[in-house]
Amino acid sequence: MNTVSESAACLRKIDFVEAMLRTKGILPSRSAAFETPGPLGVAAVSYRFRLQSYKPADQAYHGVGYRICGAQTVRTDMPASFRRRTGSSGMTAIVPAKEESAWESEGPHEMVHFYLASCFLDELAGEIYGVDGSGVQLQEAGFHVDEFIARFAMTFRERLLDPQPLTELELNAGAQLLGAHLLRRYSSLAGRPVPSADQKISATLSPTQLQRVREYIRANLGCDIGLAELAHQVGLSPRYFSVLFKRALGASPHHFVLRERIDEAQRLLAAGQMPISEVALNLGFADQSHFSQAFRKITGTTPKRYQGAC
Repeated sequence: MNTVSESAACLRKIDFVEAMLRTKGILPSRSAAFETPGPLGVAAVSYRFRLQSYKPADQAYHGVGYRICGAQTVRTDMPASFRRRTGSSGMTAIVPAKEESAWESEGPHEMVHFYLASCFLDELAGEIYGVDGSGVQLQEAGFHVDEFIARFAMTFRERLLDPQPLTELELNAGAQLLGAHLLRRYSSLAGRPVPSADQKISATLSPTQLQRVREYIRANLGCDIGLAELAHQVGLSPRYFSVLFKRALGASPHHFVLRERIDEAQRLLAAGQMPISEVALNLGFADQSHFSQAFRKITGTTPKRYQGAC
């Protein structure tokens, strides 16, 4: 089981956190994040002085902050009439990744910060609700009481203070729990019942979507076609697209692309106008050996034998 970094430097990989942790008066008591930005980052933070901070718009992570104790914080980019503008002990604030925000802390206080990847939340929405997660919106929530997040934050704070470092398994589990709660209570899916397994199974790609994906694959057989690129053709998150694609065609996107490349290789080899090495490179294989292995695995014979028999 892999452990995750305990260093503030690692957590700084998550959007605006780098600038925030460098600001005078912020001392991260303990933090944890994946060695490369993953689904969730978390930090227990002590603010020692009065402080102004700013979060730019269009970040990759949604922010969830829970105030443990200390002086209040004011959301300064909101008008005085905004009733959830001021936060005190025991309160939570949620800022979607796309939203800009500005804050002023009036004195020493402690918080737990969570940074949940927006792409992860999109994929989770697809898994739980059987929808295209890219269209799901997380709603801004000013300072308020959320008992679930309060317990969740204090559990992670205690875990961060434990001498044993957090593991990837724990952060992944935390991301799943927090994400499901945000979707259920603060997203555009709030109030929607979770569909049954049978209802999820019935979802699939439309004929138009399948045609668009197939045409893209055929036009790019010589390129490195990634799952994210294919999902983008139909406006779906990669994970949800992969599920629907396999349900529709009976094969994973990766295997389908490989099958299409081998089919095109058979056509080119039968034509006899191109050497095997050139066929391999033109269809995106690393080298002739890699091509031969894939060709034999799918057709049961080698490219050379196949070409000789044509």
